[in-house]
Amino acid sequence: MQADVKRQIADKLLELLEKKSLEKITVKELVTLCGISRQTFYYHFEDVLDVVDWWTRQGAQQLMEQSMRTEDPHEALRLFVNYTNDHRQALQHLLASRWREQLERRFMQVFTTYLQDMLHRMHPNLAMSPADEEAFLQFYACGISGLLIQQPLRTNAEKETLVNQLYWLLFQNPWGHILHS
Repeated sequence: MQADVKRQIADKLLELLEKKSLEKITVKELVTLCGISRQTFYYHFEDVLDVVDWWTRQGAQQLMEQSMRTEDPHEALRLFVNYTNDHRQALQHLLASRWREQLERRFMQVFTTYLQDMLHRMHPNLAMSPADEEAFLQFYACGISGLLIQQPLRTNAEKETLVNQLYWLLFQNPWGHILHS
């Protein structure tokens, strides 16, 4: 029951974030849309930012679990592309808010975890120092999150192009192709 109320509040917050900035969303507006009392809201969350935090943690966890269940890197990347595209306006409003840094950190955690898992799956005997692995993961996590957030993808073909580009960058050694051409 509690998770259902939390999910309901978060879903309404997302609806509002599709239309306006985070700073313009109030608890009063959320409770009215949800048809709940302020007391119920404050039982579950401290404030609107707490709802954002819960949504980002839940979304990141769900996306991570889904991506880890797939054996196909294209399918995992498709999950990230679709999730980001489906929530593009809300994410842009969040990135334009004072929560930008926290949201970027969440993205980095999700992509770093995914990339680390893929790296170890595909190259179980890779000899890389922990410092080098961390630099590799941060570099690619930043690149992926930047590409995902950069522009809206209007068609399935555009989404699939981005999936293929991300796959090429991550798994096809583009530097080897470029430097040996």
